[in-house]
Amino acid sequence: MIETAGLTKRYGARRGIESVDISVGEGEVFGFLGPNGAGKTTTIRCLLGFLRPSAGRAEIFGLDCWLQAAQAHRRLSFLPSEPGYLGELTSAEQLGHLAALRALPPDAWRQLAERLELDPTVRIRQLSRGNRQKIGVVAAFMGDAPLLIMDEPTTGLDPLMQREFLALVAEAKAAGRTVFLSSHNLTEVERSCDRVAIIRDARIVQVSPVRELVDSHWRSINLVLAEPLPAGTFELPNVRVISATARDIHVMVLGDVNPILDRIAGLDVRDIAITTPDIEDIFLRFYDAADPAPGAAAGEPSR
Repeated sequence: MIETAGLTKRYGARRGIESVDISVGEGEVFGFLGPNGAGKTTTIRCLLGFLRPSAGRAEIFGLDCWLQAAQAHRRLSFLPSEPGYLGELTSAEQLGHLAALRALPPDAWRQLAERLELDPTVRIRQLSRGNRQKIGVVAAFMGDAPLLIMDEPTTGLDPLMQREFLALVAEAKAAGRTVFLSSHNLTEVERSCDRVAIIRDARIVQVSPVRELVDSHWRSINLVLAEPLPAGTFELPNVRVISATARDIHVMVLGDVNPILDRIAGLDVRDIAITTPDIEDIFLRFYDAADPAPGAAAGEPSR
């Protein structure tokens, strides 16, 4: 569905992207991760034919993204990171206009708007940032375009609507549609994507199944116990006890959490918090990979 080879875009002295190679299969949900300025949006703009590459190639549906952009656009749906709308229109009017442009029924948007709790009668200029984002999400998912390209699609959405967005992605995948989305949100990517590419300093540094990416990093578990922790409770592979003071315990776990959860099940736990690594932690691993701490594996917590 998407194929790039040596895709490069330069802005004179400014950095764009360098030799980006990605391949996205039909029916796949593909995550594109990177910090601000890494090259995510530039890559997407090249894929959509909004920017002409300085070198390399990019194809969607086997079509050249620059020379045959119009043909590719007929079969895809796009949500930009900062969508712009006509403020004097209501959500219904704007979405109806977008539906007409794509030859969809006038009310193709209605069911999706109801799921996202978007009031179609309010003028867009009166909507909050999150509600304006809902318009973009509805516009992206309505219809049956085989490819959805979305740039930071959940920006501004509250947790409940983020969950609904993930449900929409799962339904799109089940229908055989392909989803390409950029994100800063590791949880969003972990729950929705099959594979992920990480871009750093304009270059792809890793492409892997999302499970492998998450399992290569440490999770933090904080416990408050009713009784002091019995000695040796957490002597398990890939488990590090960071601190244990009276009834407050902090441990780090690499990969599978089930063995430690089995141990925790036998304790009288008053409170527990399990934290997945932040996306910044993932990026930090790649930025620091060339100069790891002596004797430390990449991604291992300090003791």
